[in-house]
Amino acid sequence: MTSSVQPQEDSRARFFRQSGWMVSATLAGGVCMFAVHVIYPILGPKEYGLFTTLLAMLNVLNIPALGLQSTFAQQTASALTAEDEARLTGTVRSVLGWMFVTWLVFAAVVFLFQQWVQTTFVIHQPAALWMVVLFALCLLWQPVFFGVLQGRQNFLWLGWSLITNGAGRLVAALTLVLVLGWLYPPPKATAAMLGALLGIAASVIMAGWCTRNAWANTNRLPFDARPWLQSVLPLTLGLGAFQFLFSVDVLVVRTLYLENQTGNYNAAGTIGRGLVMFTAPLAVVMFPKVVRSQATGQRSRVMLVTLASVAALGVLAATGCCLIAWGMAYVVEHPSFEPSWLPAKLLQALRANTESVKVLSTLIPWFVWCMLPLALGNVLLNNLLARKKYAVVPWLLLLVTAYFTTLVSASPPPAHDGSYSHFRWFIQALGIFSLLFLCVCTWFTFKDRAAANSMPPEPSLPSETY
Repeated sequence: MTSSVQPQEDSRARFFRQSGWMVSATLAGGVCMFAVHVIYPILGPKEYGLFTTLLAMLNVLNIPALGLQSTFAQQTASALTAEDEARLTGTVRSVLGWMFVTWLVFAAVVFLFQQWVQTTFVIHQPAALWMVVLFALCLLWQPVFFGVLQGRQNFLWLGWSLITNGAGRLVAALTLVLVLGWLYPPPKATAAMLGALLGIAASVIMAGWCTRNAWANTNRLPFDARPWLQSVLPLTLGLGAFQFLFSVDVLVVRTLYLENQTGNYNAAGTIGRGLVMFTAPLAVVMFPKVVRSQATGQRSRVMLVTLASVAALGVLAATGCCLIAWGMAYVVEHPSFEPSWLPAKLLQALRANTESVKVLSTLIPWFVWCMLPLALGNVLLNNLLARKKYAVVPWLLLLVTAYFTTLVSASPPPAHDGSYSHFRWFIQALGIFSLLFLCVCTWFTFKDRAAANSMPPEPSLPSETY
């Protein structure tokens, strides 16, 4: 009895220790990335709207590479023999090469259609667009290295890579926008994008160095593309559906409304999307553990623990965001209110941007609660994909197709009464489809569990609760 309980307790402690570190690392990196957005008053609504639109563009461009991290996490976590390790090395090298070729093709397409892209998304600075192109190469290579770190459960350096990405972005963006801007003022959105590029480049270099024993191994097997593509395609489509739902509204809003109006919407959206990013590390920790339990035949309750943890953290984070948003509105609506605990410069900045604060205090509560179902659905989706239960993918593709069609065909005209009801419509549409996303993933999750429970018991194996 004691020998059975002890491994469960050790495994449980390891899960929460790794989850705690990943949440802390992601929070630290996320805080640094979010801190970049304090330059909003410096950029102004027009430049800030362009900056956040370029970031949303990167989220969409990242969709083709989304399945890479999960695929390499699966392959690395299930690599139990020397032959498996040699096959992993061959795969890593080949995929890095093909990703570079893909990036060259993408850069050529952008060069040919540069004018159309700039006109459609109101990008006045060609240099900012080419920052996006360079950023795309890092986006293609990063999931390969991150997937190997995740599959080996090397969460220490995976966490440090996330921190480096955020901290590098913050330091570089502030240096370029604030310091160098005094000497030779560059376009502000371009400078901020250059800071983001330097941050992710440092992160990719760190992760690549930490996984060098995978891609620099002299013992490697030839890359077998067909089964690998059969594995990566459903992962890419499934995670791509989540990413599309997560970020495409910013691009649609950018093309439909005036560029100087989108800054407030994007700022509120940054808070809402931050809730999903804050809880996502738990799914990252969960994924290789589910893969490993499948490969070894051990039973695991890690998905239920992860789902409960994400729900608790998500509710707390959403409540905190609402309180902060309402607090900001109270400060600007009551000029006589002078709280001693609030820095004077921050108080002055809030009251200097009264209109933006009022808009944000209205939109942020909608955003965070509409994003919460998406955070929960992400856990269930990662569990299904880790178990190679790909039947959910076609339904998610239908869902995001309906979502995009709704955004494009039914979007309301701008509200001229100062209520910003047209922006609330977009957030409500996101909330409805996020809830549908959660429902679809829930149906397939518990359908899979019901089918597994109806199967005859496996031969006796050591069980792992977490």
